[in-house]
Amino acid sequence: MKLERVTTLTATDGHIIPAYLVAPDSARGGAVLIPPYGAAKEHMLGIAVTLGEAGIATLAIDLCGHGENHAAIGTGMLDEIESAIRYARRFGPAAALGISLGGRLALMSSADCMVAISPSVVAAVSPQGKWMFETFPSPAVREPYAGYVLELLDTLGPVAPHDRPCLLLYAERDIPAILEGAHGLKANLSKSDLRYVTRNLHPEVQHENGFIRYLPRWFNHMELKFNYEVLEVTAGWLNERWGKAQVA
Repeated sequence: MKLERVTTLTATDGHIIPAYLVAPDSARGGAVLIPPYGAAKEHMLGIAVTLGEAGIATLAIDLCGHGENHAAIGTGMLDEIESAIRYARRFGPAAALGISLGGRLALMSSADCMVAISPSVVAAVSPQGKWMFETFPSPAVREPYAGYVLELLDTLGPVAPHDRPCLLLYAERDIPAILEGAHGLKANLSKSDLRYVTRNLHPEVQHENGFIRYLPRWFNHMELKFNYEVLEVTAGWLNERWGKAQVA
């Protein structure tokens, strides 16, 4: 298995999409890793290595406005994901795997199957979540104003129903608004599998201040990209789709 920087991946308009590829000696499929809002491809390398060890060639990308991708942030990220999926298909069937906003984008892609980890599909962002986005913008994203993600979610539009296999994976103690959207999302995706991560999570906090009670949920959501159970379940689910793992 090897890790290499990809410099030839481009969007439709020609701009470079910075990426890392984790490639086993013999791949039985490809996967595109889509980071959450405010994160970069480097944050997804733990998942990339886990999938690479399972025999899946894995491409971790920087979305526009994130990390080393200097294209203007916006809905062009959908086109970037499609370019990455076309690249991943050279290894066989292609999966899209994303976290939070990345999970929502994965479900909107043309991939053969999807893993959406705590996808940001909500009726409304909570006041606490809005405050966190506006008060603690990530240094990994170049947004026009703090909290721009709220506008972006509206502009992207809803996840369209489809019948391709997808895993919807949430933390048991995830952000409440995201958990509330899980069953409606499953109902619209006829071949979806809904599961919950129960290990390696922050416990609930008993406190009179509602914002303090919210913080463990926020941290559980943000840390899913490093959660060992997420790595285990994700690799296992893709193994079920594509056959027994072949460790590189």
